[in-house]
Amino acid sequence: MHEVEAMSFEIFPKWDEMLSHCDLIWNQLPKSWGEGALTGNGLLGANIYSRSGRGISWHIGRTDVYQKVEDRGTNGKYRLPIGRLDLKTKGKIKDCSMRLNLYDAEVTCKLTTECGEIEWRTFTHAEQMVQVIEWRASEEEQELQWEWVPDEAINPRILFHSTPEGGYYPCPEPVINPHIQYEQNQRGIDVWFQALAEGGGYATGIRNVSDIGAGTIYVSVGLSDSKDTAILETVDAIHASEKQGMQLLLESHQDWWHRYYPASYLKVPDQRINAFYWMQMYVLASATRADRPALDLMGPWFEVTPWPAIWWNLNIQLSYSPIYTANRLELGESLCRLLDHAQEALINNVPASYRYDAAAIGRVSSFDCVSPVTDEHGNLLWTVFYYWEQYRYSMDDEMLREHVYPLLRRSVQYYIHLLTEGEDGRYHLPVSVSPEYAIPAANTNYDLSLLRWGCETLLASCKRLDIQDEGIERWRDVLNRLVDYPVDETGYMIGTDVPLLESHRHYSHLMMIYPLSLVHYEQEENRALIEHSLEHWLSLPELFAGFSWTGAASLYAAIGKGNRSLHYLRQLLDRELQFNTLYKEKGPCLETPLSGAASLQEMLLQSWGDTIRVFPAVPDEWPDIVFHQMRAEGAFLVSAVREQGATRFIRIRSLAGEPCNLLTDMKLPLQAALLDENANLEPKNDRIISLLETEGNYTRIELDIKKGEELVIW
Repeated sequence: MHEVEAMSFEIFPKWDEMLSHCDLIWNQLPKSWGEGALTGNGLLGANIYSRSGRGISWHIGRTDVYQKVEDRGTNGKYRLPIGRLDLKTKGKIKDCSMRLNLYDAEVTCKLTTECGEIEWRTFTHAEQMVQVIEWRASEEEQELQWEWVPDEAINPRILFHSTPEGGYYPCPEPVINPHIQYEQNQRGIDVWFQALAEGGGYATGIRNVSDIGAGTIYVSVGLSDSKDTAILETVDAIHASEKQGMQLLLESHQDWWHRYYPASYLKVPDQRINAFYWMQMYVLASATRADRPALDLMGPWFEVTPWPAIWWNLNIQLSYSPIYTANRLELGESLCRLLDHAQEALINNVPASYRYDAAAIGRVSSFDCVSPVTDEHGNLLWTVFYYWEQYRYSMDDEMLREHVYPLLRRSVQYYIHLLTEGEDGRYHLPVSVSPEYAIPAANTNYDLSLLRWGCETLLASCKRLDIQDEGIERWRDVLNRLVDYPVDETGYMIGTDVPLLESHRHYSHLMMIYPLSLVHYEQEENRALIEHSLEHWLSLPELFAGFSWTGAASLYAAIGKGNRSLHYLRQLLDRELQFNTLYKEKGPCLETPLSGAASLQEMLLQSWGDTIRVFPAVPDEWPDIVFHQMRAEGAFLVSAVREQGATRFIRIRSLAGEPCNLLTDMKLPLQAALLDENANLEPKNDRIISLLETEGNYTRIELDIKKGEELVIW
């Protein structure tokens, strides 16, 4: 008992020291989007790099700066660039020493030029809409200059694809320091106002408070349907920050981040992977917040791209995948808010005759979610899976009743409208596209998996909430008579009569395995088919992208193959990631590194099917692992330590009083004790209700743990 009591509290890190080993460090000037230093607060952000070698630039982005009308021929409303703030040095830069401090969420830098030295620090304030730069220069570099360069407000798809003029709605040139009704509020701030073709616009404000050789610069971006309001938004943000003063501004900024990180903790014996993981936790909170926009493909770090919006057939889903186990549910609220506010658009995306009970979304949209569904039917239902995860990890029944269930029901009912009864008496789905596979098919495994999951989840929700829905019998009938998953000698097919014969970078045909866990490795009869399907998919890697490797890592974690899971996670790190851990194909794809963080979590903790699995897919080369307060379905906080290849103890706190089932490799006999708020352990072996030894040296445990209690098992 004393050993366990002493051990129980060794898992808390010194956060500043631990994260310092994960900081990004530059010993040369970053020269591209994928090399730059990132800052952000879920809406405003900067990517800091140089394209000339004669200075360095803050490329400013604001996530919600979108077109409001669809350009002719580009099939969408897309993100727009803001501009960059250039630091122009007197002499050519010879050396650069730069560091992204994750713990304090700031970038510091020392530039050595042919003339002298410049030092600066910068951060996007955690809550206020302002980018702050503090700088000082040696006497020889005091002639440095700061210059704002606005980007042209043009759809980046036009730029990327070189679409001929006339294919878009042009915006006027930006206006510098335009007159506004309350012009006195603008004092001391230079403003560039960019009007949009559809009305309204965005304003960039810059306040340069400098003396000889040193100064502070504030940058903010306002957005509104009114020119005056957009300008007032940015100048008010700058004035408020300047009035607060640098010391208080820094303290409030750092306090937010210092409170953010300890929500959960993990450490594996691979420092490269640890650093990657903590960078993703930083990226998440830099790119979204509960009250700020949902994650699109680039967050606040704009780059010319063919994908300047939200893609609904993989990208937004994978972006949110690491949030729940990381115990950072507040970040997931941005997706919930997006879906809640877009109900009318989601309904209008389906044919008029379905709108009384159905909703869906097509492949791509802006934050208005206007995207009529065409050849991909399951994109909304897959997204609702993550709204369901938000519920399952919190067990907020009001959320389920008021938000998740109605949207889940509409998403399933859209599929119900598509069903036809075949001569075999089974329900079939029409020809559609399995995302990223070129050949359409009827009864795609993508659609069948999502529809099965949706019907099962609706029935479970009705039972949980005691809802007598008129659709219950219909959903049961669909589950009983829905056509089987198409399978051939290669394993799971794309759909009926369409085998997987070409490289398929998406794992859309394997979603019944992951993330939906409808077919899983604990079902002995399915093991051979699962492994054969995975091996066949991975035998055709020619078109694989970064998310293919994270998908492989997650799929192998789902079946308990930790060595294979680690191998494919390393494929992501070795082959795909930029220096700053962002990912880029033809353009930015924020979801890929974030899904890599989820793959790592799934090696250490999984929760599905009412069971929490602790260390389910640990690689052989990781004998020592620790994690603390990772969250599981059922609203449990789980901590565990593994030493010399064996689980030493598990701590589990119940936040909702749900039934608790664990799967662990700990050897019998087991002991249990309650941990009180003073860190005292009270023996409670009677809280272990039942034990069941399973194959593979695992033990299934049923625990009696009440809401608010924390139990230690060893």
